[in-house]
Amino acid sequence: MILRIARWLFQLPGRLFGMVFSRRLTTFIFFMLVALGAIAVKRYLRTDPQAEPLSPAAQPHYDIQRDVSPREARGQCGGPLHDNQGSPWPDSAGYLRQPDAQERGRTQRITLDNQHNAFAVRVKLSSAENPQYVADLFIPAAASFSIQTSAAERYVMKVKNIQSGCSYRSQPFALASDHNWRLPISLHSHGKVQFQAIDAGQF
Repeated sequence: MILRIARWLFQLPGRLFGMVFSRRLTTFIFFMLVALGAIAVKRYLRTDPQAEPLSPAAQPHYDIQRDVSPREARGQCGGPLHDNQGSPWPDSAGYLRQPDAQERGRTQRITLDNQHNAFAVRVKLSSAENPQYVADLFIPAAASFSIQTSAAERYVMKVKNIQSGCSYRSQPFALASDHNWRLPISLHSHGKVQFQAIDAGQF
């Protein structure tokens, strides 16, 4: 009995300290895990801040007033044209060559409108059925000119950009009454009259 009591007293400090140390070890491990978690979160926030959602890069916007042919873009049209084959360009819109005498019949007044362009143009207007020119004109930038001509079902128009030297030819087109007999000279691909680039010899 005495031996059992002595053994119990001898083991008591170890049991007491064992419980204390066991609880302290558990607490220590818990706080270590919390600290490691806090460090990991802090590192993640530093290396990967709140990023904005990815979006496609904004495409540059170019305010192009009109389409240009590849030759014009490369500057191979010989412009600017400082004169008309040795003759100076007129100061105002008008005929470069007086039209031939027209046959009697129904006529109509057509206004060739260059008011939306920043360059002067030379215009040759003809009937699609008759290649003879109805008009050969010079129109300065931001100007217009009206002609009186025999009515035709379809027209073909050639335009030379005096600034670049490039030439264009339209597809045959009809001038309907809803145009108010006003024909804008627009080299845009989305214009009412479609143009294609031609060589200087075809002008």
